Amino acid sequence: MGASLWIAWALIGIIGGFMVGKLISRIRNLTLAICVSICGALLGGFLFLILFGTGNTNTEVLSLVASAVVCALFLWVLTIASPKRNYDDDITDE
Repeated sequence: MGASLWIAWALIGIIGGFMVGKLISRIRNLTLAICVSICGALLGGFLFLILFGTGNTNTEVLSLVASAVVCALFLWVLTIASPKRNYDDDITDE
């Protein structure tokens, strides 16, 4: 397990957090979405390798899938926990 695997997990988290932060209107803070998704991706990939070992390359490839799944799960929880956006906040009364 090298540094390149950790970088790949982090990139999965960055891409996932950026996409969710831009696409889901309930997420107001893009930085928070990216941080949450990086944490989820790193945790998911690391735990997968802890549970199933690092014996071959198939396990490392599957850890990327596990990383994406846990990242998506963390972002889903963030979306559920975020308050509904009030569209009146965007309109200024004159």
